[in-house]
Amino acid sequence: MHHLLRQLVAALAVAGCAFGATTAAAQTTTVKYSNWLPAGQAMRVEVIEPWIAEVEKITQGRVKIDTLPKVVGTVPAQFDVARDGQADLVVFIPGYTPNRFDILEVAQLPFMGDDPERLAPVVDRFYRKNLASFNELKGVHPLSVYVVSPGQLFNRVRPIKTLADFKGLKIRSPQASSTQALSLLGAVPVSKPVGETYELLSSGVLDGTFMPPESIPAFKLTDLVPHATIVPGAIYNTILVLGINEDKWKSFSQADRDAITRISGDAFARNIGRAYAKGDKAAFDTIRKAGRTVEVLPEPVVAEMKKTLAPIEKDWIEKVKKKGVADPQKLIDQLRADFAAAK
Repeated sequence: MHHLLRQLVAALAVAGCAFGATTAAAQTTTVKYSNWLPAGQAMRVEVIEPWIAEVEKITQGRVKIDTLPKVVGTVPAQFDVARDGQADLVVFIPGYTPNRFDILEVAQLPFMGDDPERLAPVVDRFYRKNLASFNELKGVHPLSVYVVSPGQLFNRVRPIKTLADFKGLKIRSPQASSTQALSLLGAVPVSKPVGETYELLSSGVLDGTFMPPESIPAFKLTDLVPHATIVPGAIYNTILVLGINEDKWKSFSQADRDAITRISGDAFARNIGRAYAKGDKAAFDTIRKAGRTVEVLPEPVVAEMKKTLAPIEKDWIEKVKKKGVADPQKLIDQLRADFAAAK
C-alpha cells in the first residue's frame, strides 16, 4: 500500500513539473519584426540588433523578438503593417506618406538642428510631451521617435558656394519638406527611393542627392558625387519611429512594458544619433581621402537660405492649424529651444 502511495506521489510530482514547464513556455511572447534595413547598416547593427537582445534579457525571455526573413509589405507601408497586425514591430518613416503625420513633421522643418546625437533624444522627449496627445500614431505604440543624420547635399556638377549654384540641378529628394526646399532654391527635385540613387547618378538622370553623409560610402556613391555641401543647421531632418502594434504591446505584463520602455525612448534615440554621428565623421574622412571637396556654406549664405526657405514653415503652420494645433509657432520655438539646451 505504502509502495503504491509512493508511486502515485512520484507520478504527481512529475506531472506537476511538466505542467510547470508548459506554463513557463507559454509565457514567452514572440514579437514579429518586419525588417527592411540591409545587413551591415548602422542603425540595424549598432542599435536595433543589440536592443532586440536586451529586450529578451531584461524580460528574462518572456518577450522574444523574431526578425522576419524579409520585409512585410512595402517600406512606406510599415505603419499600416504594424497597426493591422501583419507584423508586430516595425521601423517606419512618416515622411514617406505625406499628409498623414503632418504634426510630427515639425522636426523635419529647415534648421531644426544638425547634430543627431543631441537632436534624436530631444525629438523623442518632445514627441511625448507635446505631440503624442494629437494621436497621429493611433494603433501603434511608439517605442522611440527619433531622427538620423540630417540630409546634406552631394552632387557631381559643381561645388555649391552660393544659392545661385543650386539652380537647375536635378537632385534626389526623400520627403516633402526637402522637395519644397529644392524647388524654392531653384533646383529640380526628383522623388526617388535611396536604392535607385547609384543607377540614376551613374546614368546622368540625377545631378546629385540629399542624403545623410553616413550613407554616401554605404551606397558606394563616393566616386559619383565629388562635391559635398554642408549646410549648418541642416535643410531638413528625417523622423523615424520604432513602433509596435498597440494590442501586442498591451499583451505584455506591466513590469515587462516598464522594462522595455526604460531601454527605448530617448535612450534608444541617443544610441541612433551616436551611431550616425560616428558614421558621418567616417564618411567625410573617406570623402576627403578620395580627394573630393567638402564645402561648408558660409553664414551670410545660410542667412539668405533661411529667408528663401521661410515658406516651408509658414505652409506647415497653416496645414497643422487645420488639424487642431492651436499655436504651431509655439511648437517650432519649443523644439528649437529644447535642441539649443540639449547637452
